[in-house]
Amino acid sequence: MIAALFDCDGTLYSGQFGPGLLQYARAHGRQLAALRYYADMAPRLLAGKLHLIGDEAWRRPLVSDLAWLLQDWDAPRVAAAFEWLANENLLPTLRPDTLARLRHHQAEGHAIALVSAMFTPCLEIIARHLGVADFAGTRIEVVADRFTGRIVPPVLTGTDKDRAARAVFAARGLEIDWPASYAYADSFTDQGLFDMVGHPIAVYPDAKLLALAKARGWEIIGEA
Repeated sequence: MIAALFDCDGTLYSGQFGPGLLQYARAHGRQLAALRYYADMAPRLLAGKLHLIGDEAWRRPLVSDLAWLLQDWDAPRVAAAFEWLANENLLPTLRPDTLARLRHHQAEGHAIALVSAMFTPCLEIIARHLGVADFAGTRIEVVADRFTGRIVPPVLTGTDKDRAARAVFAARGLEIDWPASYAYADSFTDQGLFDMVGHPIAVYPDAKLLALAKARGWEIIGEA
């Protein structure tokens, strides 16, 4: 079977999960947690821009520390946050060109999976809206019906994305023809997904991915 893998932030839509969740948290009593997050991330982002640390060294905590914003919230409160985030902040920014590709793969009967670093409950809402059955995201820890403010490792970025994609289809007993399959993403850190398939497509790519895509002759959607 042919598969089509889709990253989400920056690929399927132009919105961003992290800033959206921070916006919601600040509006719902988590101003101090948001300030803590910004204070912790600022030096990491600076070190990343100065190339003092690798991409994954700052990208992973960029996602994992967002769980602080949910600490001690119960399931209904977190569900409300993700419903707002998905339906009011992310899905309204769907990219028509990438969405058209997803619909094409659905029409062809291909196995589709959303593979994203975002928290799984939010990713599930997006997948349901798009009619996609399979998805893999970053899981968040719940103890005694309360969110702890921690994730369940790993953050689904970089090399963990390709392992997760394989696991999603293996769990369903699907045998994927990877050389005939497709991957859509916007970041250089998604190279693991691209290397899995015979048809990598760079979507609104960052500078490093754009250079890589041009060097390898990959299809590019939305080049600036």
